Amino acid sequence: MLKYIMRIVTSVFVCMSFMTTPALSADRVYEKGSVWNISFVRTKPGKYDDYLADLNNVWRRYLEAQMKDGDVLSYKVMNVAGRRKNESNLVLMVEFKNWAAFDRGDEYFDKMAKKLQGSVEKSTQANIDRGALRTLNGNMNLQEVKFKK
Repeated sequence: MLKYIMRIVTSVFVCMSFMTTPALSADRVYEKGSVWNISFVRTKPGKYDDYLADLNNVWRRYLEAQMKDGDVLSYKVMNVAGRRKNESNLVLMVEFKNWAAFDRGDEYFDKMAKKLQGSVEKSTQANIDRGALRTLNGNMNLQEVKFKK
C-alpha cells in the first residue's frame, strides 16, 4: 500500500513539474535570438586577395540567395588585427534567423549549387580548390541571448 501511495505522490509531482515549466520560462530575463556561424580562417601566404575574391564571387552569392529566402539575416568578413603566428587572419560571420534556417538539408544546398555554380560537382571541386587559398582553423555555432526590457 505504501508503494502505491508513493507512486501516486511521485506521479503528482512529475505532472506538476511539467505544468510549472511555462511559468518558469516566463520569468526568464532573456530570450533566445538569432544563430551565428563563426569561421576562423588563415589565408595561405600571398593568397589573401585571391581568397577575398573567391569569397566575393562564391560565398557572398550563396549568402545573398539565402537572404532572399529569409534564412540569413546578415554576414560579415572581419580582418584580424595584431594576430600571432598561425592564428586566423579572417573571421567569417553569418547570422541565421534560427536553428532551422541554419540547418537546411542537402537538397536545399544541392539545388543552390546547381543554380549558382552549374552543378554539385562544380561546387564540390570549388571547395576542394579553395583549400589552396586558406586553412580553416575552426568554427563555432552560437545563439544570441537578448535581455528582455
